[in-house]
Amino acid sequence: MIRLFLLSLFLTSLTLGAAPFDPLEKERLLKQLPSDTSKVILLIQLGEYFGSIDQEKALVYLHEAYLLSTELEYKKGIAGSFLFQGRVYYYKDEYDIALRYLEQARKLFEEIGDDDGLANYRFAVGSVYSLLGNYNKAIENFQEMHMLSKQTGNKKLQSTSLISLGTLHIERSEPVLALSYLMTALGIVEELNDKGAKALILSGMGSAYASMHDYDSALLCLKQSFSIRSQLQDSRGMASSEYTIADIYLQMGLLDDALHSLYAAKKNYTSLNEQTGVCISILKTAQTLEKAGSKNEALSEACMALDLAMEMKNPLLIHNCYETLSQISASTGKYEDAYQYLLMSAGIKDSLSIINNEKVFRESEMKFQTARKNDEIEILKSRNAIQRKQNLLLTISVIAVMAILLLLYFLFKLKTKALKKQEMLNDQEKINNLQKAEIQRREQQYLEEQLESKNRELASKALEMLRINETLGDVIEKLEQQYLKNKDQNELSIQIKSIIAGLEAQLKNSTWNEFEKIFRNIHSEFFQKLLAVCPDLTPSEIKTAAFLKLNLSSKEIAAISFKSEAGIKSTRYRLRQKLGLHSDDNLVPFLMQL
Repeated sequence: MIRLFLLSLFLTSLTLGAAPFDPLEKERLLKQLPSDTSKVILLIQLGEYFGSIDQEKALVYLHEAYLLSTELEYKKGIAGSFLFQGRVYYYKDEYDIALRYLEQARKLFEEIGDDDGLANYRFAVGSVYSLLGNYNKAIENFQEMHMLSKQTGNKKLQSTSLISLGTLHIERSEPVLALSYLMTALGIVEELNDKGAKALILSGMGSAYASMHDYDSALLCLKQSFSIRSQLQDSRGMASSEYTIADIYLQMGLLDDALHSLYAAKKNYTSLNEQTGVCISILKTAQTLEKAGSKNEALSEACMALDLAMEMKNPLLIHNCYETLSQISASTGKYEDAYQYLLMSAGIKDSLSIINNEKVFRESEMKFQTARKNDEIEILKSRNAIQRKQNLLLTISVIAVMAILLLLYFLFKLKTKALKKQEMLNDQEKINNLQKAEIQRREQQYLEEQLESKNRELASKALEMLRINETLGDVIEKLEQQYLKNKDQNELSIQIKSIIAGLEAQLKNSTWNEFEKIFRNIHSEFFQKLLAVCPDLTPSEIKTAAFLKLNLSSKEIAAISFKSEAGIKSTRYRLRQKLGLHSDDNLVPFLMQL
């Protein structure tokens, strides 16, 4: 329940993409935008949108936002990309990675003094800790979020922090405290006229009242939530309310009302084509029918839910379906079927690291073993009664042989299933490894393409600088001719000479400074790596190495740096000697690899 509430809150609370969002339109717009902060914001919005739908696609958008923000030195964009990358890994259940990205976001938000960003960071971190079961840290972060949102006057974030705290206290079986937070949040959202948030709060209050066994109050809140969602035409919210109401009816023992609500929830989920909702509704219907004594109908519904879970390839739902089938089979006295379903459930449990049903498994296994032994005793008694006058030793021998054969057969089946299970796990592991390798390959390809593009841009800039230098060189040459012609006119010749000197000095400094700034943005670690290999390089040799990394010729380097081609060749020779390279052919490839 807590994950559902926090997910609903996150999708409605953050500011980067709260309006209705058309991803196709946004992706078309993205291609038209220049590389500025507006493009960064749109990339982050797309990353947020796809975060819970297609994590790999979301990470591509957020990584591109990070690169562009870094190039623009846009710290808020960098912080936003880190924040939502943390959220993506939260959806992927990789919580350690999520916390690392969120911590980087926190440092940048603090640096730029963005309290709303810090509040969103606190919400994200609190969500992670709540799922890890560290409720103290979760509460600490949600309270810090509430304090920050009060400082900024952001009532939307205030209500979100209060709802988060209320939901967490419901999970901790502290319904009274939870209700105090939720009622305070209710006052804020009514002031904001946020009907969607109001419906969410009423749903949470219903859960709190239900945990207190105040079912009348719970139903009142849940029905009010359902009414608001009906007005908003929120089909998904209506389905969720119907499902929760059915659960309350089930706890109250009103099985007919529970079934009615479950059928309505299933209908809404079906209209939304939300297979998960359909599956859990059918499964809850099976459990309700089993309590109502309709064992065959319950079994049929549970099998239908299992087929749907198998179709969706959802391991958790498959596990729940097997558990329900086991319970229904056990309630009808079919303990062997119940045991088999639990074996299949255990196989799914291993892959999901579900460990909380081991006690149920052991108890069902004991019931099966006891029932089998009782059956054998009854058979033995029956045969002894019929064949009392026959050879007792022969009867016992036959029964013993049959028992051994049955045991061998049973062990053989268990071994076969264990082998099949291991084979399935191995296949799944291979698929996972292939998928991870493919993702890594695509990421590497993407980074290489980005680097190649930036290198082409840098080379183009260098050639552009070369053309500018050549043009200015011609201007300087013509000024020098005028100087020679007007050498006798002292005042005019002095002015011309001053202009020539100023042009040469400005051109030398601005050419290298502009090139160095662009070069460091793209190859940020090149100079560090070069000096790590050879610390005693001169500034002239370092500049020449940078131009050679772009595969520029000696003639081009000479024109850019205002040196002779022979001087550049001499510098290349000294650079090769200091780096310990045997021939000039090895110099450029070596520098390009740094």
